[in-house]
Amino acid sequence: MKRLTSALMIGSVAAFVAGAPGSALAQARGYVQLGAGLAIPVGNYKDAGAKTGWVGQVAGGISSGMIGGRISGSFIRNGIEGTSEHNRLIGAMADLVLSPKTSGKAAPYVLAGAGFQNGETSGGISNGVTKFAWNAGAGIGVAAGGIGLFLEGRFLSMRTDGGSTNLIPITVGVRLGGH
Repeated sequence: MKRLTSALMIGSVAAFVAGAPGSALAQARGYVQLGAGLAIPVGNYKDAGAKTGWVGQVAGGISSGMIGGRISGSFIRNGIEGTSEHNRLIGAMADLVLSPKTSGKAAPYVLAGAGFQNGETSGGISNGVTKFAWNAGAGIGVAAGGIGLFLEGRFLSMRTDGGSTNLIPITVGVRLGGH
């Protein structure tokens, strides 16, 4: 399954690069984002006892004018109410990123994509199940010298046997490159 996830991410970036016009490629800039924040459970996931947890994220992408693409990996951990147990998700997503042209140091963006999440519950209740997932969100990047800062919120939904596991990761961090 890890090979399939890697192939999906590499294929998505390759398709983006292959489909971009030559003049857009000349302006393409790569970047890396590192961030952390809150993972807020919603819907059935919250109703099942998941508590607000934390998320760590790394992403790499290419931006070319208004359109870009990125791949990201995340580690999410939510406690379970009334127990010492926790749920963890490790995932990889491929996203299309749209950034309207703005003047100044702040740059808003929206994103949407798909990938896979591997979920596991401590205590042996669930042993690493990998499922399809999708996400959509928005963020803002601010240039700060040679690096940038970003704040991003997404809706993340992982398909499960009984429906879906939904949460809202809110991430803040640094962006290197791509300004």
